[in-house]
Amino acid sequence: MIYIPFIVFASLVFLYSYVLLSTRTRIVDPENMPVSKFALVLGAGLERNGLPTDILSDRIETAVKLLDQNKTTVLVLSGSVNPQNFSEPESMSDLALSLGVDRSNLILDYKGKTTFDSVINIAEYSGNEIVAIVTQRFHLPRALWLANSQNINAYGAPANIYKFSTYKTAIWYLREIFALPINLLKIIFKNHKNKIKLI
Repeated sequence: MIYIPFIVFASLVFLYSYVLLSTRTRIVDPENMPVSKFALVLGAGLERNGLPTDILSDRIETAVKLLDQNKTTVLVLSGSVNPQNFSEPESMSDLALSLGVDRSNLILDYKGKTTFDSVINIAEYSGNEIVAIVTQRFHLPRALWLANSQNINAYGAPANIYKFSTYKTAIWYLREIFALPINLLKIIFKNHKNKIKLI
């Protein structure tokens, strides 16, 4: 019994290391980002007043920069509606519009409750188009891994305009490690009728 925690920990580390290594070449700086039709901006929660959190604002501002640099054409703002009736995509849209983005360059995905949901949703209409996924570097490996499992030709654009504390960053990285097994199960159930492609 004493070996069970060690086995679980070792399995988590192995899976996390695998995801990191298999997606590292897909995370690129803005100047090296391939031109894409869609940039998927992943939700990250709202403040109590309904405004984007700092981490979400970081993602939106990064995506707007990609748009301004003609690296992408359409920003897909993916999130959900919380119990207080605040709409994450609407709040993301308001910030993007305030930064000068034209409404015609925005698509709002209201069913992006999780990263997996956001990836599944964009897969429905992205086709063979390149997709830029915009989120922080700690989150990109899992997002790209999920995208690849759905045969999406995705690249990661790290959101790094804002600076966050070492403590927060460490918590976010730890969260990613424990999120991977859950997402692996989601991939398996989603693809149970097909040959599963992990990366």
